[in-house]
Amino acid sequence: MTGSNRDTDKDWRRVALDDPYWGVLSHDEYRKSSMNEEKLEHFMASGERYVADLFAFVRKYLSAEFAPARALDVGCGVGRLVIPLAQRVKEAVGVDIAPAMLELCEKHAKLSGVGNLTLCVSDDNLTLVPGRFDLVNTYIVLQHIPPNRGYRLIQAMVDRLKVGGVGSIQLTYAKSRNFLIHEQPKALYYRRDGGTMIDIVDSGWSPPEGTINMFDYDLNQVMAQLSRICGAPMIVLPTNDDSHLGAHFIFLKAR
Repeated sequence: MTGSNRDTDKDWRRVALDDPYWGVLSHDEYRKSSMNEEKLEHFMASGERYVADLFAFVRKYLSAEFAPARALDVGCGVGRLVIPLAQRVKEAVGVDIAPAMLELCEKHAKLSGVGNLTLCVSDDNLTLVPGRFDLVNTYIVLQHIPPNRGYRLIQAMVDRLKVGGVGSIQLTYAKSRNFLIHEQPKALYYRRDGGTMIDIVDSGWSPPEGTINMFDYDLNQVMAQLSRICGAPMIVLPTNDDSHLGAHFIFLKAR
């Protein structure tokens, strides 16, 4: 809910240390203080369901023979999605901005018997990510990154996708007006210009480090980026996380 100059990397490094599972799925049952083996199993099972559904959608609507050899998960966190991805491909790569998340991901991968997973620290250009991929995925990640950075990350993802490969990219584009209350401390005054609210006199307020921020993307910008490389059809699935409206794009790279 804050401005595009917010250093969200610092926020996520703090979240990774303080409450890593809740940072991925913000339900009270996944708070660090209440996590146990049963809740962890439920948490990881949600990732298996997501990956199974993703492969089913691709095989039904885009490529019946879809069998990726290399997969990339951007914002892999503790491994909820990248571990079931690794169990379906020859080689998987997971990236995250928070080293503490990668440490937990490595731990869970070992416990799952996964030995084909490479992990590395991310940046907006995926500088440390090796090679090209048959599948690139990011889910409930971009919404926590300011769009001016997120558009670069989307471009880096599609640049690393092989022609004929599948992209899976989810982001948010709008939220309920109920969240306007969180905007109140930003400015001392505001004015309306038609349907636009304009802040007047910056209050200097900023939420504390470790705050989970939500950002809205311009779907025109995203569609323009994807239309340059993807073929038809494209799957667009609506998402709604606690009244944050989003879109999950699943597509083949055609060029």
